[in-house]
Amino acid sequence: MEFSQEELIESIDRLVAGMIERAGITTGPVDAIRLAEHHLGIPVQFVEPAEEDESGRRRPRSRPPGAGIALTTDMSVEQRHRAAAGGIAQLMMPDVFRKLNVTIGAESKQFVAHVRGLIVPRVLIPGRLLRSALRDCKYDIPALQAVFSTASMEMIALRLLDLDEPCVIAVVDDGVVATRRGNQAPAPRKLSDAEQECVERVMELNLPHRARVGEWTVWGWPVPDRPFRRILLRAVRDDV
Repeated sequence: MEFSQEELIESIDRLVAGMIERAGITTGPVDAIRLAEHHLGIPVQFVEPAEEDESGRRRPRSRPPGAGIALTTDMSVEQRHRAAAGGIAQLMMPDVFRKLNVTIGAESKQFVAHVRGLIVPRVLIPGRLLRSALRDCKYDIPALQAVFSTASMEMIALRLLDLDEPCVIAVVDDGVVATRRGNQAPAPRKLSDAEQECVERVMELNLPHRARVGEWTVWGWPVPDRPFRRILLRAVRDDV
């Protein structure tokens, strides 16, 4: 495909920004369900969750007839809005493909999944609204989550990688690194000494913590309401 990742992201950013502006959304949170149903005309249906079989596994539930977004009644608020944002992404994809001269129907499943993964967080946390929120919230993820309450803390943390400010974001589950990414250079999976110290203090206190070791300053936050102990980290080099 004859375009770069930067061109793909720029096309998505422009399309999402235009949609958000036309919908009259000027601050978070983004109600993706209302945006889908009332602004874009995508039908939204609530259905009962899939039933479990004798082994405890959930049986696949057939999709309700007609195109639209199906939300199950046992979904959390974050899950419902993420699913609605996924439906919006599905609607936007042909416009993205046309902008990049991608033949509709010829794209691979991997590329479709990649584009969807770029659109969904941008719908729930639009770039202009995020930059505006940073003026009051700085880079405090719980404070940003209070603004963008339809998005998860994890999504907000990873969205910070799309900004110009250099940083490394890590997700640590029960002391094990699940994700670690940087927006200026590849980030190895191993935590820095500052990140490790921050994780240990957050796990000990179950409270946000700031650690500075060597050339790094790290902020850490516990993520509530998860079936395991999840900690988010944002690390910045002091010489940047």
